[in-house]
Amino acid sequence: MIGNRRGLLALCALAGVVIIAGPQFRSAAQTPDNLTPGMLFGPVYVAEGQRLELCSANLGEGGIQAVVHFRNLSTGEVTNNQTLNLPTGGGECAAYTGTGHIVGMARGEGRASDWVSPSNALISSMAVVDINGGTRVSVQGVAKLWLRGL
Repeated sequence: MIGNRRGLLALCALAGVVIIAGPQFRSAAQTPDNLTPGMLFGPVYVAEGQRLELCSANLGEGGIQAVVHFRNLSTGEVTNNQTLNLPTGGGECAAYTGTGHIVGMARGEGRASDWVSPSNALISSMAVVDINGGTRVSVQGVAKLWLRGL
């Protein structure tokens, strides 16, 4: 009986600490002003005799400029930025040749809502393409927000 009381008392004390101290450990979401919209693609595996193409088309009003680069997770390589100019109704692709697990990243200037809205007018995908023709796999981008300068 005494053991049960001690256990119940300890449980009540623990619940009291959680109720009092719990709100102090919650973090409020803060949105920095220094964000740039973009998309993340992959990772996908690229083998010998294949290349990677990240393509975007702009079906919205006004132009969008995308800066694309690739990261090879297998080798640690990070490519130089490639700029895609996407006028209304236009599209362009950036390419990467190398083997390994690759991630594609596109970030840019323009209407942020077109980058992060699930019903946006900016259509983008990344595909593994055989050099002799044929597409192996194609993935859609996941909308992201990055700090400017990254």
